[in-house]
Amino acid sequence: MMGAFYNGINGVKSSGFGIDISANNIANVNTTGFKYSNAEFKDIFYSTITSQSTNPAQGGYGSTQASSKLVFEQGSPVASEGEFDVALQGKGFFGVLGADGMPYYTRNGAFKRDANGYLVDSYGNFVLGTMNPAFQGITYSDRVAGLMGDYLNTGTPVNNGFTVNSNDKFTLGTTGSQGALQVPVNMYLPPKVTQNVQWKGNLNTNTKTEVVTIDLNPNNFKVEKTADGKFKVSGSVSKNEVFSAKENDRILLNFIDKDGVKQSFEASLDKDLNFVSKELDLKGLDTDSIKLESAQISTEQEKANKDILEAPIYNADGSKSTLRLTLERILPQVGDTMVYKVSAQIYNAKGEAVGEPTEGSMTFNQHGALLSNDIKSVNNPEGGTINIDLGTPYDPNIAGSGYSGIYVQTGKEKNVITRHDGIAEGFFEQYRIGDGGDLIAQFSNGQNAIVGKIALYNFINEQGLMAMGDNIFAATGNSGEASFIMKDGEIVNTAKFKGGFLEQSNVNLSMELSNLIVTQKAFDASSKSITTSDQMIQKAINMKK
Repeated sequence: MMGAFYNGINGVKSSGFGIDISANNIANVNTTGFKYSNAEFKDIFYSTITSQSTNPAQGGYGSTQASSKLVFEQGSPVASEGEFDVALQGKGFFGVLGADGMPYYTRNGAFKRDANGYLVDSYGNFVLGTMNPAFQGITYSDRVAGLMGDYLNTGTPVNNGFTVNSNDKFTLGTTGSQGALQVPVNMYLPPKVTQNVQWKGNLNTNTKTEVVTIDLNPNNFKVEKTADGKFKVSGSVSKNEVFSAKENDRILLNFIDKDGVKQSFEASLDKDLNFVSKELDLKGLDTDSIKLESAQISTEQEKANKDILEAPIYNADGSKSTLRLTLERILPQVGDTMVYKVSAQIYNAKGEAVGEPTEGSMTFNQHGALLSNDIKSVNNPEGGTINIDLGTPYDPNIAGSGYSGIYVQTGKEKNVITRHDGIAEGFFEQYRIGDGGDLIAQFSNGQNAIVGKIALYNFINEQGLMAMGDNIFAATGNSGEASFIMKDGEIVNTAKFKGGFLEQSNVNLSMELSNLIVTQKAFDASSKSITTSDQMIQKAINMKK
């Protein structure tokens, strides 16, 4: 009877422990990264009542709590809005540095930036990882300092900040070398100076006919005064002077006297490109000071499109210029080859031409292939020389030559691709976390830079971790030391980092409520055994009376 009495007490204690565990699980059903525990029990030592029979007769002393076993099943990832929120999908833990200087471990990826620009968890513990060796502090120029101040809305220039000066790969160090991660906002990427520009594609060789007015040299024409006081003008126009000149083209004759009084008349070319005007009555002009001031020919002329190719130019001081290549086909065409006059000029951000233009020409064969080009480079007034690649001239022994850069085609619209090796300066915009735990800074110039890597820790026996509260765990002798998983000398992540998500608690509410009911019934039954034993003892005492 006394054994049953104490067994019931132990059963009540054990059930109370189980209820406490279930209640804690239920209370943390909405705690990010929480891992539930299972209450485990064990029976207490036995006493042998008799050993006379084949099988011993033993009496137990009830049960007691053995452990609360942590269960690290995967929780569901849920989308979140935090810039540094991240969920782990797989095995492993984030590492954080506690206020006591000791490392702790968590599955709660609700991270944020503190006032000093460090990455911390919800409780202010520093998130552990490795910074990029190329991440370093810099002093800004006055221009960049002003722009950074405007970007950060400080009201004053920001003279110092950070940059990542290399895209070289780097890896996590040892588990003991991990430290606090910096995620500053005053970050800047200097420009990559443009040194090479390449254009590739076809130009359109189509031409159109339009009426143009071309100036002629009036000194080449003969002006005669007739006997009746009128004037007559005669002359000719050569093909060398105006290649499109032809019969019936109009010649415009403009007279002026010393008082600035003007009169204009017309004449027409004959089939030999000569002309003789009618007798011109220049009344109203001073006859003693009349002269032929200017002359033009109005003719239909074949004209090709003027093609303009442009490329952005990024300078060392962060400013941006434009390289403009102007190509104008020379008409009339002589023979089978097509010749273009080419001019390369740099313009500043205001659209003003700076520096001296580079003049040259390009020649194409009847099939449109490039035969020659003497535009190779242009001097940049902001410093240096910009190399211009317009393709390899045609060589029957070189495959693709003549069409590797600029070429011409009849009947097809211009389609030219511009390539350059320059990159604009970049101001920090936002962070994101990559699948491998990379802290990636995104910049206004479209470039990305890895600032650091978040460490992912593993344990030989993760059930051996000790829960410390604040959703963190500490390593114990049972869990083993935190480590990185290595394969072929390289660190391998056992989980995927899912940026923009948080891992929810892995508590199954329906199962916990069921466990609670079962444990409650066990509690009731154990308490019933206590009252039963009490009644039996009381009855035994009464029997003595």
